[in-house]
Amino acid sequence: AREIQKRMLPHVFPRREDVDLYAMMTPAKEVGGDLYAYALIDNLLYFCVGDVSGKGVPAALYMAEVTRMFRTLVDGKLLPNTIADRLNHALAEDNDQGMFVTMFIGLIDLTTGRMEFCNAGHNPPLLNGEYMKMEANAPIGLWPELKFEGEEVGDMHGKTLFIYTDGINEAENSNKEQFGDDRLQALLQQD
Repeated sequence: AREIQKRMLPHVFPRREDVDLYAMMTPAKEVGGDLYAYALIDNLLYFCVGDVSGKGVPAALYMAEVTRMFRTLVDGKLLPNTIADRLNHALAEDNDQGMFVTMFIGLIDLTTGRMEFCNAGHNPPLLNGEYMKMEANAPIGLWPELKFEGEEVGDMHGKTLFIYTDGINEAENSNKEQFGDDRLQALLQQD
């Protein structure tokens, strides 16, 4: 199951002068609910990072569904908040288990550098080593009528965006101390 899940996630990344993209996932259990995906359509880079509620097989199945729907929705060249709206509507319908996913969904026009994004209850990414301030949207999948707010960054040229799940900042050492937001930020601010 772990190998099947890994094959669902991108493992080849674009080799271009205008973008440097990389992602990885290491589940805490055999399978998990973390996800990432991207699609490059002409000069439009769509991407997402998400974290499904729960662990194990149910989270992995939900992760597979979210990833598949994301890939389908980006083909329509929709804005990130519209993708979140449509994902939410589909996932909230008949959601008796109360599962949800936090997600950061982004779209960068590689020509202009403009980034449109929607953060749906996910950890704030770091932009050039600083935590981004953004709308407090709810996670996806809980309330079908919810409308998600989109935001933008005017120019991403030359900037570094780090998106992660809570598996990093909530990782514990042998003394049960979490890695934490401050350590994560300090690590990303090192030269």
